[in-house]
Amino acid sequence: MASKPPRSRTVDPVPHGTRVLREILEAAAPRPDSTAKADGKNRYAIAFADAMARSLAYDLGPRMPGISASPARSAASVRGSKQLDVNFSTPQLGLGLGISLKSVHLRETTGAQRYTHNMKRNEEELRIEANGYHQRQPYAVMVGVLCLPFDACSDARGGASPSSFGSWVRHLRPFSGRSSPNDEADRFEGLYVALYDPDGSDLRFFDIRSDPPRNRVPEREGELFGPAGRDRPPRRLLSYAEFLDEVHHAFLRRNHADFRWADDPAEAQPRLRPIG
Repeated sequence: MASKPPRSRTVDPVPHGTRVLREILEAAAPRPDSTAKADGKNRYAIAFADAMARSLAYDLGPRMPGISASPARSAASVRGSKQLDVNFSTPQLGLGLGISLKSVHLRETTGAQRYTHNMKRNEEELRIEANGYHQRQPYAVMVGVLCLPFDACSDARGGASPSSFGSWVRHLRPFSGRSSPNDEADRFEGLYVALYDPDGSDLRFFDIRSDPPRNRVPEREGELFGPAGRDRPPRRLLSYAEFLDEVHHAFLRRNHADFRWADDPAEAQPRLRPIG
């Protein structure tokens, strides 16, 4: 069953990231401030993730015909059905692609007042999710996304200390880059930081394999890949559409369907691996 479109979406082509972000922010509103109680912050984080999951399922769905796209937050793992923000699966073959969303939307109110709180908890949740799904379905492609405001890119207080964004990239990188079904089960095929402006003006994605700047926003413009193409990490931030492309290609690479005829540019249908 195809995912329902986001509330204001009326056309099929992938919209600009700004439009997607504004839909997400509208669905999650009101945005709390740093002094809000924990339950209000948690409600916002859940509503934000739910809205982003609906957009991702809707916009990736047309690229994967015959595969059910769902933001239903459930898929089979080695320990039974577990939460998963977006899953693409078939009844016969199980999970083909899963997307897990995490977030830190506000600065902490004590200590360094940065965006690095809950780092260990989010890492552990991501690794537990990846491990649970990969043990049951080793050919499944798992993608993790951590959402941070752009403000997290430049909050270091001088010296050699990295920003919150840089700290997150350094902390999570060891758990990215799972290129084979035989690799460690607690790693992700792709890990990204979704950087956004709370005013709705921009949404970009950073591939955690790329080298982050120490205390500034990564480059938005320029060539995406070098001469090695996708064999090397992106050179700049990805737009929303480019992020969808990278997730789709990761799925195709795993399923040996990233193939084109010279006289027919349409990509081959993916051949999913059975559960096992």
